[in-house]
Amino acid sequence: MNILDRSALRTNNGLPFFETPEIARIKWVRHGFMTRQGGLSPPPYESLNVGNTHGYLSEDVTKNRDLIATAFGFDRNRLVMLRQVHQDRILVLKEPFHTPPSSLEYDAMVTNLPSLFLGIRTADCLPILIADRSKKVIAAIHAGRSGTALHITSKVLKAMRDEFGCSRGDLLIAMGPSIGPCCYEIDQQVFQSEWKPFSASAGEGKWMVDLTRINNHQMEKEGIARDQIVRVDLCTRCNSDLFFSYRKEGRRSTGRQLSFIGITE
Repeated sequence: MNILDRSALRTNNGLPFFETPEIARIKWVRHGFMTRQGGLSPPPYESLNVGNTHGYLSEDVTKNRDLIATAFGFDRNRLVMLRQVHQDRILVLKEPFHTPPSSLEYDAMVTNLPSLFLGIRTADCLPILIADRSKKVIAAIHAGRSGTALHITSKVLKAMRDEFGCSRGDLLIAMGPSIGPCCYEIDQQVFQSEWKPFSASAGEGKWMVDLTRINNHQMEKEGIARDQIVRVDLCTRCNSDLFFSYRKEGRRSTGRQLSFIGITE
């Protein structure tokens, strides 16, 4: 597995972002894990906030999305954003449309449509981007605690196979910044026993959980090799100068950063 740290941070038109070299080499794919920096939103959502809940200013959010679309050369109207609900529903997009659907209650998307960009918003949860080098299929996943417990990543891999005929060996997978096991404490009531190999007891019915390693393990069980996966190894809570973090800032004062992947041709 290729591991990226802060030294991999790049800038495009003034917007800091991370990308994986492996996926970046695919000519028809454009992708990025954005940070919280470079946008227009005022405190406490400064500055590249793309969230649209909890009283965020929609005008600033729209401008920030425009900044990202302009920097990476795609039409903002071709950016599909979900109403992420921490479940395992997967949106499969096969039919062309002029305006992206709205109010979509899903936590993952898969498509083979050209000039379409899939966006995931996070502030501690794990964003995962997938590209099939052979079939020209992409996917974007929001893997929080609930989605991880429901094996959403495994289900997306199966949907790519069943809906588009994707082969496991043709996939490249990028796992973006998320809260790390250093900071992600959960209660016994929501802890899954299968997570024990990737967690540490914090005493008194609490666990420190590694969402990235759990999702990585789920993908390996589906036949994904370690050298097909790239990880941006940065904890969002520890690196709150770069990322929004719900655990660091609290729900009422936390924005959302964007992770995206799109087919350019």
